[in-house]
Amino acid sequence: MEEKLTIGDVVKKWGLIYGLLGLIVAILSIIFELHTLGTTATVVSSVLNISIAFSIYFLATKEFRTGNNDFLEFGQGFKIVALIGLLGGVIRAVGYYVYITIIDTGFLDWYTEQQLDAQEKAGVDIDNLPEFVSFLMSPEFLALATVFGAIFGFLILGLIAASINKKTEDY
Repeated sequence: MEEKLTIGDVVKKWGLIYGLLGLIVAILSIIFELHTLGTTATVVSSVLNISIAFSIYFLATKEFRTGNNDFLEFGQGFKIVALIGLLGGVIRAVGYYVYITIIDTGFLDWYTEQQLDAQEKAGVDIDNLPEFVSFLMSPEFLALATVFGAIFGFLILGLIAASINKKTEDY
């Protein structure tokens, strides 16, 4: 008797892969200082992240459909990509937070300096910045923004992947 593939099995496998690949890309971007190379490097990094996310969502929903007698409802597909996005986002956020707070604290100093310079150029008095602005430059906010980015990504890319791989029974 052949066992059906569960959503949990697919989510654990692909969520871990997605989180680790996303973390590797983020850390390599910092190591190679892509943030200093301008818009082109940012666009290339974004396209790479989007490609990874879509590929993971597509492959995960396809694997579940294949292991489920070639059957995948849209709701199942969306649940899979949502959980993968959340798991991958949390893994990436925790790894990113550890990297910028413990391993490479120089990046956070550079990032804060860039933000303050941009505010000065915009004519903002840095001494009178509200308290929440300092939170927006904190490692906690950067990690949280990573999770929100993953959520936004699965809402768009995941819906597309689930729609492509959706296959219901013919009546």
